[in-house]
Amino acid sequence: MPDDLDYSPLAAPVDPAAALAHAKANGDHPGRDTACCALVFAVIVAAVFGLLSILLNMYLTGAYPDGGVGIRLLGLLPLVIGLGLIVLVIVQDRRGGGRVWIDHYRIMQFAARNGMGYRMKVKDPEQPAGVFDIGGNRCAVDVVSIEGPRPVEVGQYHYMAGYLGGETYQLGYATTPLDAHLPHLLLIPRAKGTGVPHVSGGASLGNPDLRGPGTEAFKVFGPFGRAGEIQSLLDRTLFSPDLLARYTEHPVHIEIVENRLYFFSPKPLSTTDPDTWRWLLALLTDTAERLES
Repeated sequence: MPDDLDYSPLAAPVDPAAALAHAKANGDHPGRDTACCALVFAVIVAAVFGLLSILLNMYLTGAYPDGGVGIRLLGLLPLVIGLGLIVLVIVQDRRGGGRVWIDHYRIMQFAARNGMGYRMKVKDPEQPAGVFDIGGNRCAVDVVSIEGPRPVEVGQYHYMAGYLGGETYQLGYATTPLDAHLPHLLLIPRAKGTGVPHVSGGASLGNPDLRGPGTEAFKVFGPFGRAGEIQSLLDRTLFSPDLLARYTEHPVHIEIVENRLYFFSPKPLSTTDPDTWRWLLALLTDTAERLES
């Protein structure tokens, strides 16, 4: 894994026009999407607050028949509030969208500067980890790929599930192939605030009876009837004191499936934060090498 990466593009100034052009060139249509959402929101808000204005006007006219222009203007107050809310939401949405486009552009520039591959959006990514098979509208964004003796892919994964399939889930992931035949394992950190990724592959895994400090840091799921083999494997690899200390500092969900290692995190992993790239690439590489030893 390269240890001399140039992280300067992650914080470099970006021309908003270039960031927007990059987003459009990669299949994103932020202007059109924002306009559609803004129109729907504006119609709903205008209808609700307009109705409130009509009802308030009717009440004030009946209660104060000689109120004059002042009463009529007071009756328009809900509509004015609604229009102000529309303007505020649209401005905030455009600012937020601008930041997202700039982040995409910076990560692309970071990948290009360091000879990495970059795809802004990958629909229905093909990965053996269970989370990539559930929900709808599955896509990965800011997918950075590193070639070489230790291939690595890092991205942000999004999918929709939950009630009527309307809730959006997102998590960062990093993966690398393993030169070793290992059982399907899923390790979920016990630390608070680490989230619980929806991993369908875990449904066929048991909860082996393991011992040691590693089980204080992780809930472990693996094949039924192989607790002794799993205990031995973890004790000499992931549950070694040096790796456990690093997992405590940077908690990640770990999955080993079909000879691939995965890290998952509710926090972004393909990000504009240089420190995240530093610890992530080092920890992923060291974990893979330990599993292959």
